[in-house]
Parts: sequence; structure tokens; C-alpha cells
Amino acid sequence: MHALAVFLVVGVVLAVAANDASLDGGVRTLEGAELEKAKDTLRSSLEKLASGDGPSYQVVNVKSATSQVVSGSLEKFEVELSNGSDNKDCIVSIWSQPWEKENGTQLTIECENEGKIEKTW
Repeated sequence: MHALAVFLVVGVVLAVAANDASLDGGVRTLEGAELEKAKDTLRSSLEKLASGDGPSYQVVNVKSATSQVVSGSLEKFEVELSNGSDNKDCIVSIWSQPWEKENGTQLTIECENEGKIEKTW
């Protein structure tokens, strides 16, 4: 009987841990204040891209956003972007390693029917 209770407790703990997105490497969907902060990061990253030699994009709609802890943080956005003349569906990834003095942020943009844009700063 004791072994069965231990087995059940371990099973519950494992099930909870498997669904716990806060574990390192776990992908979690952003909502509320975390989503708004991530949108600010997205907008500022696109502004930085435009201020250099990259294209100028504006966020039309954020369809979804996730965050993952991977040697820093990785935020991924499924978004609709505008370049001023047309809108396009894109996946934008922002990988941030804030402890790196140089090249601590990598921005990747992949839009339908277009090549991949990668910029690091």
C-alpha cells in the first residue's frame, strides 16, 4: 500500500513538472503584462533594425508570443508586419543574452516568400 502511494505521488509530481513551462527550456505562451513587455521589446528591436541597414517594419498585429529560457531568453512572435506598402505574416525571434557586452541580442525575421533577416548587436 505504501509503495502505491509513493508511486502515485511521484506520478503527480512528474505530470506537474512536465507541464511547468517555467522550467529551463520550457516554452510558455506570454499573456498580460509579460506579453506587453515582450511587445515593447519587439518594437524597440525593429526600430534598432531600421536605424541601421535593415528594413523598416511596423507591428500591425501580434498573433502569438512565447518565451523560452535557453542560455538567455528567446522570445518568438507570430506577427503581421508592415513595411509601409504591404503587410506580411512573419515569425520574429529575439534571443537575448544580456550579460554579453557585445552581440548580446540576435534578431531573426522570417516572412512568407522572403529570405531570412538576421541582425546581431
